[in-house]
Amino acid sequence: MTRTATFWVYLVFGFMYLPIAMILLFSVNASDVMAFPIQGVTFAWYGDILSDARLGGGFLTTLFIAFPVALLTTLFGAAAALALAFYPTRWRGLFAAVLLLPFLVPRLILAVAQLILFKEMDIDRSLWTVIAGQSIIILPFSTLIIASVLVRLDRRLIEAAADLGATGWSSFRRVVLPLIGNGLLASWVIAFVLSSSEYVLTAFLSGREQPLSVLVASDFRFNLSPSLNALAVLIVFGNIALVCFAEAIRRRSGSKA
Repeated sequence: MTRTATFWVYLVFGFMYLPIAMILLFSVNASDVMAFPIQGVTFAWYGDILSDARLGGGFLTTLFIAFPVALLTTLFGAAAALALAFYPTRWRGLFAAVLLLPFLVPRLILAVAQLILFKEMDIDRSLWTVIAGQSIIILPFSTLIIASVLVRLDRRLIEAAADLGATGWSSFRRVVLPLIGNGLLASWVIAFVLSSSEYVLTAFLSGREQPLSVLVASDFRFNLSPSLNALAVLIVFGNIALVCFAEAIRRRSGSKA
């Protein structure tokens, strides 16, 4: 890599991560004014966040939403990816277009459309409507992740299993499923992170119980406290820990194989 290319790579990474570094810096600033110069170092803002029962409840609500969303989108994404990769039909192009349509439609329009749909069906807004709505918009991500693994799968392994007398379900369970395990894990992690950070659709579909993203957005509008910087840092490091945990599982399963 040339020096010019290296410079541009570092410039792009700096542009991406400099805002996070600034948030980290202000999260330990002793002053309640987020401006330079730094008045000192304190971890009091982290204490305020960890002792805030309202945000703690929002965090638990976020987990209550993100876990089933990640599970549902991974399961349905795997089914859709298998249909696209292993069962080519004349309608496969149309099926793929409908499946990936949430990529092209603005999130606000999808949120309004789902809100109207639930209203017409006489379904009150709740965490279950949030789970249903988020699953629809995150499903394309899971499908693409799992499909990217399936397209690289050696079909001769499945044919060999069939030649040895394995049924369709047996070859899927013993051959296909272990080979796409990393893709399923990656899909679950990405879906979990996307669900926990989703705001637009969640704000439209949530009822009285509001997840962390809605609570934080409300606080940013009316009360710009430095403790929110501490919360942002905790969320970032939580996501990093989740990714590292998933990578450790992937490497452990790879070493056993």
